[in-house]
Order: sequence, then C-alpha cells, then structure tokens
Amino acid sequence: MKTVCAALIVLFILSCNNNGSSTGDSGTVKYEDIPAERKVVSPDAVKTYAETIKSFETTDEFKVGLYETKETFHYLVKVQYKNLDEEDTLKVPDFGIQPAVAIVKGDSIRPSCIVGFYDEKNQFRESKLIYFEDNSLKIKVLKHYAVATYQGDAR
Repeated sequence: MKTVCAALIVLFILSCNNNGSSTGDSGTVKYEDIPAERKVVSPDAVKTYAETIKSFETTDEFKVGLYETKETFHYLVKVQYKNLDEEDTLKVPDFGIQPAVAIVKGDSIRPSCIVGFYDEKNQFRESKLIYFEDNSLKIKVLKHYAVATYQGDAR
C-alpha cells in the first residue's frame, strides 16, 4: 500500500512540473516584448553593400549601408555613388522578434540593390530598390508591410 501511495505521489509531482510546455513542434511562435527604443545605438553599419562600376573614364563605387537609429524598428539607409550622398529610412514591422535587416544585389539594373528584412519565419522580405539610372539616384518602394494583432472575446 505504501508503494502504491509513493508511486502516485511521484506521478502527481511529475505531472505538475510539466507547466504546459512541449518540446515538439506545436505550431505556435514565441514572441518577445521588444522595447520600442534601443538603449545603445551603434554608429557602425549593421549591413553594407558595395558594387564597383567601371567605365571608360572612371571607376566608381556604389555603396549602401543600413544603420541603427534610436527606434528599434527603424533604420537609416545611407547611399553613396559618384558625388552623391543620400539618406532614406527603412521601417521593419514588429514580428515579436529582434529585427534582422539585409541588403541583396539587384536583379537587372546596374548598379542596384534591394534593402529588406527577415520575417519571423526567416524569409527575406524586400522593401526598397535602390539604383542609379539616367544620371540620378532612385529609390523605389517595392512592398509595404504591417503587422496586426487580434484578440478574441474574453468570455
């Protein structure tokens, strides 16, 4: 009888320590509370892209850098090419994860690149195309993104 009671107590204790957590793939994503502002803003570029453009007369470098701002989900985009120094912004949606930005090479226009970010499934999401054409620097918004949260009735 004591053995049965001891076994039941051990079983009860083990079942109470589960806390509803599962090690398997449950299909839920754990979201973090990310602060709206950074405590420390790095002066160095988070990501950079450079492309050398050679012509008959000169060799120029097309450079794009992404820099942190005080706001966690906003980045400063700095573009340098020939005698131009331009700036723009990149806003990353709050997916409940630390923002991860990237710059990839553009497809058809030279020089060009695409700035974007990685979503919660680690898929690259393009945001802006930056390129030089007809002796002018151009920035084209490719896609807009937003995140919404829905709450059910608290019944």
